[in-house]
Amino acid sequence: MVLVLILIFLLKNTEEVAIDLIFARYDQVKIAFVMVGALAVGILIGYGVAVTSIISTKSEIRSFKLKNRRLSDELNDLRNVAIDEGIYDNDVGED
Repeated sequence: MVLVLILIFLLKNTEEVAIDLIFARYDQVKIAFVMVGALAVGILIGYGVAVTSIISTKSEIRSFKLKNRRLSDELNDLRNVAIDEGIYDNDVGED
């Protein structure tokens, strides 16, 4: 259904336009081709941004998991320290 609507929209826009890019100039190009090309470029740019975002987020998650594991290990070590092992040796003056 969507493809049919897109096809009808493109067939209604048959005018020709001049395209002046920085590196090239095209004089007689159908506007339907310009729209499809712009859509394709937009999809590629969006895909690139999404992939970059996903990769950076996965890297951040990996870093947080490593930090969480280190803190959990440290917490477990502190829980397992014996009370008479010298934790309170620094408290001088208490009975």
